[in-house]
Amino acid sequence: MYLRPAFTETDRARIAGLIAGNPFGLLVTNGAGGLDASPVPFVVTHTGADIVLTGHLAAANAQCACFDGGAAMAVFGGPHAYISPSWYRTQPAVPTWDYAAVHVHGHLEPLGGDALMAVLRALAQGDPGGFDVDALEAGYRDGMLTAIRGFRLRAERIEAQWKMSQNRSPADREGVVAGLRARGEDAAAALVAATLPGG
Repeated sequence: MYLRPAFTETDRARIAGLIAGNPFGLLVTNGAGGLDASPVPFVVTHTGADIVLTGHLAAANAQCACFDGGAAMAVFGGPHAYISPSWYRTQPAVPTWDYAAVHVHGHLEPLGGDALMAVLRALAQGDPGGFDVDALEAGYRDGMLTAIRGFRLRAERIEAQWKMSQNRSPADREGVVAGLRARGEDAAAALVAATLPGG
């Protein structure tokens, strides 16, 4: 990711929070067939400075061949919004896009047994119907488990960018916040507001 110093985010708790709040990311690998990517719901664990991602793919997915130490990147997007130059006090100006994004780089490890079951339980937390993977009939559950492959990705390098108009004056950012709120873009507005003095 092209990182500009004004927008680079290094706070691991904030990064883990963005992933947890936007867990449906993209798993990118480079296998025998070249680059490949799969949309995946991830589970994030944040212990101290360590961030660990877990998830699973269909067993037939060619990316499973990378689970034995293959390099991978997980891509996450957070709040984002079009920024109109009409919201700035400083003129002339041009439109831009504000966004929060995280790239997690590391190597994949296979995950099975109790560790894979823990991932499935975590993914089902908050199910509105109260789904419980442990309550499934054992034969059905075992059949399901043979059809998937679990993985772990320990963060070896993280690139994170919160491009939230920090390169603009506080007056311009106040205009951005007001413009975003008027359009109902509250999540992006909150991130821009957090960059203001006292925010």
